[in-house]
Amino acid sequence: MKEFDLNGKWALVTGAGSGMGRTTSIELAREGANLILVDICGEAMGNVARELEAMGAEVQTFCVDVTDPEQVQRMADTIHTRWGPLDVLVNNAGIAYMNHMIDTTVEDWRKLFDVNMWSIIHMVKAFAPEMMKRKAGQIVNISSGQAFFSVPTWGAYAATKFWVDGYTEALRYELYWHKVGVTCVYPGIVRTPFYDTITGGLLVKLGLKVLMATASKPETVSRLTVRGIKRRKKMVIPFIMWPVYLFKPMLPCLFELSGRLVAWALRKE
Repeated sequence: MKEFDLNGKWALVTGAGSGMGRTTSIELAREGANLILVDICGEAMGNVARELEAMGAEVQTFCVDVTDPEQVQRMADTIHTRWGPLDVLVNNAGIAYMNHMIDTTVEDWRKLFDVNMWSIIHMVKAFAPEMMKRKAGQIVNISSGQAFFSVPTWGAYAATKFWVDGYTEALRYELYWHKVGVTCVYPGIVRTPFYDTITGGLLVKLGLKVLMATASKPETVSRLTVRGIKRRKKMVIPFIMWPVYLFKPMLPCLFELSGRLVAWALRKE
């Protein structure tokens, strides 16, 4: 299949002010794309916009809460009026959360659902119809390696990423007939501010230090993501997640034992 030429195309990235949102925007700009940056933090987004403009990219910014469907729809109406249908939509916005399932409050669940799930629904509903009418475009949803293996104390977060996986799969089938591609990305641990809000006892702190020492750079995952966009891949799985993706179905007892041991170790954290 011929690669998707991003030069001169309009790409929108949510959560663009930091982490993988920033690095994915930079990688898209390197391919010649024009960027529409979306973030709830205007200052951080403005800093990224200046980086991209220094690279020669045309950049537009929208300070929007992507969990609010009315804000998202107003933004979409403005974008469609000024620049037409998007060529690429990257649903990157997301939040981390770590706690035992039984201790996760309804408020915490709602916040996770709003950011990690409802924001994708709002963005797709706002932008996909115009892509379908034009019969062109690519939608990218960021899931997680935890869609393959749900780690104890990360269950609530993992549940939202399992949802992203299932939602994206069905969306890919449906939009295929409208010539709109859909890609799901499954990052492992990535060295970004995403994990800065995680708190816990000694084992959690030690575990996070080990994870951060072995974590992928966001630039690496973003390069894979943009390569996946260009090749219209249905899945983007970083190298570190391939063993989990391949071996969990073949060695379920090993992963079952690993999950139980981690849960036992963290039972008092």
